[in-house]
Amino acid sequence: GAHLFDALLQDFFIDKHTSDLLKRIATDFRLNLGTVEDTGYTLETIVEENQTLFDMIQSALDETLMNTKQLYVLYDDAGKLTLKNINTMKLNLLIDEETGENFSYESSIDEQTYNKIKLAYNDEKTGKRELFIAQDGAKMNQWGVLQYFEEVQTKTGASAKADALLKLYDQKTRKLTIQNAFGDVRVRAGSAVVVALNLGDIVTNNYMVVNKVTHTFRGDEHMMELDLIGGEFIA
Repeated sequence: GAHLFDALLQDFFIDKHTSDLLKRIATDFRLNLGTVEDTGYTLETIVEENQTLFDMIQSALDETLMNTKQLYVLYDDAGKLTLKNINTMKLNLLIDEETGENFSYESSIDEQTYNKIKLAYNDEKTGKRELFIAQDGAKMNQWGVLQYFEEVQTKTGASAKADALLKLYDQKTRKLTIQNAFGDVRVRAGSAVVVALNLGDIVTNNYMVVNKVTHTFRGDEHMMELDLIGGEFIA
């Protein structure tokens, strides 16, 4: 079950990485840890009270993704909390027209697509508000202005964060589901597989992340359904 913010964490200084936060939580709450890879990014966000432990870690992972464009996956590996960079979870498994003949695909700019990023920092000492903006003029002409706005706690790295957010969100939201793919027991949420498909407005030939997988076993037959993200695909 989810634990609420605990006094044990109040002395946890936030000049730490998400991986440090996970290790501290595991120690305080006696949780079993598996492999925990260093996330390498020093968190800026202040831990808020009344957050569940999972929400705290997820917020830290989101901040790491936005600032480094590195995606880390937290999962339960046979009872052990495991944190890995998506790049270490690649499988030599190909999904193409032959192995994933049934698929559904949609793309839109209606959700999680932004071509203008505006970050604001309020300087309490001077009372001034500083803006950090990154934008894609060509996409703004094509789609209109799709703006993401956020108030940041520090202006340190704010410009780089704006650039990272633009790179992350300045593209169509794409959703790909593969039905009746040949089964592989290694595939789990967080695995990465190679996808080579012509989807009309994009031709993929790169690793994509398994957002969700359903394995089906019937006699000797093993099939799976995959929800995929990654590359230009966002959940």
